[in-house]
Amino acid sequence: MVQALQLETESFLNPPMAPYQLDADLMRVAKHLYYAYVEVHAQRMRRPLGVAINPSNYRSCLLFSGQPILLPGEYFIPFERIEADLF
Repeated sequence: MVQALQLETESFLNPPMAPYQLDADLMRVAKHLYYAYVEVHAQRMRRPLGVAINPSNYRSCLLFSGQPILLPGEYFIPFERIEADLF
C-alpha cells in the first residue's frame, strides 16, 4: 500500500515532459521567485522543495511541504533543477 502511494505521488509530482515545461521562460520565473524569497528571508531561510508554476499565466509559488498539491495545469519544477541553472 505504501509503495503504491509512493509511485502514485512520484508520477503526480513529475508529470510526463511537456514541450513548454522546458521553456526558458518557466525557469526564469522560477528563479525570479526564488531570488525574491532569498532577499526577503535571508536570515531564516528554509530550503524549498521546488516551484509550482502554471505555464499559461506564469502564476507560481514556492513549495515547502513533502507532498505538494498542484492545481490542474500546474507543473512542478524541483529546486535541484533551479539550483543547477543558478550556477
